[in-house]
Amino acid sequence: MRTKFLLLLTLLLCSALMTVTSAQPPAEAQWWNDRAFYQLFVRSFYDSDGDGIGDFQGVIQQLDYLNDGDPATDTDLGVTGLWLMPIHPSPSYHGYDVTDYYGVNAEYGTLDDFKELVAAAQARGMVVMIDWVLNHTSSQHPWFIDSQQAGSEYDDWYVWRAENPGYQGPENQTVWYKRGDRYYYGIFWSEMPDLNYRNPDVTAEMYAVTRFWLDEVGID
Repeated sequence: MRTKFLLLLTLLLCSALMTVTSAQPPAEAQWWNDRAFYQLFVRSFYDSDGDGIGDFQGVIQQLDYLNDGDPATDTDLGVTGLWLMPIHPSPSYHGYDVTDYYGVNAEYGTLDDFKELVAAAQARGMVVMIDWVLNHTSSQHPWFIDSQQAGSEYDDWYVWRAENPGYQGPENQTVWYKRGDRYYYGIFWSEMPDLNYRNPDVTAEMYAVTRFWLDEVGID
């Protein structure tokens, strides 16, 4: 009986190992495993122009602190990946409610400034990632403002209902908010209306946004 049990246990372990091995992504898909990432909030990192707000030029000026591009030195942090918190235009200081997916926060600089930052970081061997907020937009985004109008082409870009469905979020928070004579869904709060990804137009637009930042701007 003990022998049969040990044999069964061995077979189960082998099966589990085979499953784990077969589920592993290819090596090239695990590039992040060898990176030392530094999450950076541009607003609070380094102010280059004395206005009290961190900016892209400030990050550029401090890149040697993160990675000076010389593996032989030990005076930098050895960062090989930058993970930037939201950089898009937003009415909030944190940036997690976007008003323009193709632009950057003017308090941080221009899109050309950001491209300069990306190029300078990559020249030092760092990859650059951005915290891209795609679940929802700001309530001040032109799409959402337009969606409130009768017959708007953006009506189905958000989740609107004529009546309040009545249910709450996973933490018993309010998720349905009234605007005019209808209700819209926002799992975080009223100023962050969720996008409707059942609408193929939304999916297509967000794919286009992704391609813009990868192909035109050059992030990783």
